[in-house]
Amino acid sequence: MKLYYTKRSPYARKAKIIALEKGIELDYIVEDLQNKSSGLLAANPVGKIPVLLADDGQALCDSPVICEYLDGLVGEPRFFPSDSKERFKVVNLAAIADGLMDVTVSIYMEQLVHAKDINPKFIESRSQTIERCLKYFEGHLGDLQDFHYASVALAAAIGYIEFRVPQYGPKHSAPKLAGWYEVLIKRMSLQQSAPAE
Repeated sequence: MKLYYTKRSPYARKAKIIALEKGIELDYIVEDLQNKSSGLLAANPVGKIPVLLADDGQALCDSPVICEYLDGLVGEPRFFPSDSKERFKVVNLAAIADGLMDVTVSIYMEQLVHAKDINPKFIESRSQTIERCLKYFEGHLGDLQDFHYASVALAAAIGYIEFRVPQYGPKHSAPKLAGWYEVLIKRMSLQQSAPAE
């Protein structure tokens, strides 16, 4: 199987973490998102990563789809609970973590694209969203003690914050969450998937 990704993408990192945790071997194809490959565009006309090319040739797009697919390939460990109530608790938390990634990416892109003309109101509103999300997760640490899909998504989101805009990281607004993250990032899968340029 092949995974189109970038080393800095928090979305792709989720898939890599799950593959590493489950011992699934993937061929990692690093994409240049400024000059997207024909393979990526054939697999996903939107041109977004990650994209997984399964052994049967099927292309799977979007990190939640890919992560659930990978989770179904190998029995243990399980990242998506089989119990319906627990499953929706996990995927809902993960959806909020994905939204946290979206907001963080938007801040980074604003600073990158408009370096000489940054919109301070835009940055302020997005930074408030980050803080609000981090405090929300700090209030739900009881739901994050097991290492499941939501834990993976949140770890990837926080990792991206620390990578791109560390001034908004949890140690500034959610110290208990920061402590949770500091324990989690010691896992081999998180070490091996750390974001990089």
